Order: sequence, then C-alpha cells, then structure tokens
Amino acid sequence: MNKIPSAAEIKRQYIESLVIIEKSNLDGEYKIGNKEGKRIILLFKLLEGNSDLAKEVLPPLLKHESIKVRLCAAAHCLGLNIFIDQAVAILGSISNLNTSIFSFEAEMTLKVWREQGYLKVYQK
Repeated sequence: MNKIPSAAEIKRQYIESLVIIEKSNLDGEYKIGNKEGKRIILLFKLLEGNSDLAKEVLPPLLKHESIKVRLCAAAHCLGLNIFIDQAVAILGSISNLNTSIFSFEAEMTLKVWREQGYLKVYQK
C-alpha cells in the first residue's frame, strides 16, 4: 500500500513540478513539461479525494511567486469548488497581465468555468 504524502510533500512537489512546467512552456520544451504534468495530475487526484488535505495545500500555493503555480492552484480550487473568490480573483489578475500563454490560459479557465458553472480539471 502506498503512503499518502504529507501536505508539505504535496506542496513541495506542486511547486517543483509547476516551476519546471512554467520554464518549459516559456522555452518550448514541451516534453519536459508533459512529464511534470503527469505528476500534477496525480497530485490533483490526491486532493480531489481528500478535501481537508486540499484545503491545507492549496491556499499557500495561491500566493506563490510563480505565475504557473498560482494559475494551477486557482484552477484546481475551481475544480474542487473551494476558495472560489480567491481563485477567480487570481485568474482574473493573471489574465489581465497580457503576458504570454499564462494570461490566455487563465482567461480560458475562467471562461469555461463561468460558462459551465463548474470546472472539470482532468478526466477521471
């Protein structure tokens, strides 16, 4: 049986993987980003199955210096239906930056969430 990682371990892995994804997106190194993306999916699925853990892990990530960490944490909050006001504010501020792919990603995330009334982050 696999041990469930601690909140600190999950936060560390989120940050590590998303910083790599952010850099790979900017550098056009998508294979590297895709590898880390698989880790993010696994972490999200852990949080999806444990709302208390999600409520512990995601708030500090919403304040992280990395735009990709904030963006992903906010999207995950919408997907889990927690910290909605914070998530919408963060995605709105990122979309208003008009910087590269991340602003577009934030804008589209908000658009889909508003149109559907929910956000399906990853297929089950």
